[in-house]
Amino acid sequence: MATLPPNPALTRFIKPTLDTPFHIDYNWWEQRGLDLNIKLLSHLCMEHREAYAGQSVADKIDWVDWDTGVVRPVDGLQYIITTHCSKQTGYVLQAPTLVEAIFRALLSNANQPLTPRALAPMVGHRPEQILRLLGGRNVQLGLRPVFK
Repeated sequence: MATLPPNPALTRFIKPTLDTPFHIDYNWWEQRGLDLNIKLLSHLCMEHREAYAGQSVADKIDWVDWDTGVVRPVDGLQYIITTHCSKQTGYVLQAPTLVEAIFRALLSNANQPLTPRALAPMVGHRPEQILRLLGGRNVQLGLRPVFK
């Protein structure tokens, strides 16, 4: 029997678990009229903060998912963060808050969904603490569960 994905209108009633994957929901940013690129600028390493000073941040590049072969346009800032900044020592752990650390962990993983169990060693906190933060009613930085 095929399983249908949950109705989007009803997903707010589904309680996430330690095995629920989370991602950065870019639509959340758009719906609130927020500019994700401004947030991404704050997550650049020092080298790239200097390089992007005064530059256009709206440029898109083609991103190739080597696992699936799918090519999709992504923001240049996301590409720089994923391929360079996130590789710097302590990038995720030096985030000022747990929410920011989770945001950085997902950026470093090209926003591929991660569960609280997978995020725990990356951010240095227990999975239960991550779930409490992400599984509440308030969405922070667009960090939302992925329901398939």
